[in-house]
Amino acid sequence: MDIPALDALPHNRRADVRAAVCAVETTMLPVRPAHYRALAETPLRVVVEQVLAASGRTLLAVAGGYLSGYDDDIRQRLAHEGIGILPRDDRAVLTLVLLHSVAIPRASGTAVPDQPWTRATPVPVHELKGCQVPDGVITSALQRLVDADLVRHTKTGYVLGHQFLRLTKSAGSQLFEELILLADPAGPLAESIRRRRAFRPTLPATVTDHETQDMP
Repeated sequence: MDIPALDALPHNRRADVRAAVCAVETTMLPVRPAHYRALAETPLRVVVEQVLAASGRTLLAVAGGYLSGYDDDIRQRLAHEGIGILPRDDRAVLTLVLLHSVAIPRASGTAVPDQPWTRATPVPVHELKGCQVPDGVITSALQRLVDADLVRHTKTGYVLGHQFLRLTKSAGSQLFEELILLADPAGPLAESIRRRRAFRPTLPATVTDHETQDMP
């Protein structure tokens, strides 16, 4: 990988950059800048961004730390080409978790403002199984989603997994809009979304980070 800014650094600074890239690409939770010089110092962080960009990745500021995720252009291209999309049953169950954990509480005003999706309202399994998806499909899909860290099982129910921390701001906004349109299509938020979308082209569906890493 030919990255002039990285090659121009002294050996120890190149090692700092590589360590930071490895950390943000592999960790589950946001990496604290204090733990990695290449994230704490702006000039080195720019090089980290360049290294990630060479692979279609981007550096994300998340909850006081950093993670990496797919660049929006790459994400849209993968989705458009059908690469890395979850199986139909898994998509259906993940949508149920998103609806009951994030979209419905926010649309009804019961959610904590600006709370990360991964700490949203837990959904009891009996609430998921009260939907039209067969119980057996829900049970098996939930296990696969948990294994992929797209969903987590807590004491009181299911919430979104840490992979959702790797969505860019644009991807998260787009996904949330789709959920609002599905959860409360006649509400004021949905109407606002439709008005705004009338003046911009429709984007392909969001592909989560884990879906593209483990192509089914």
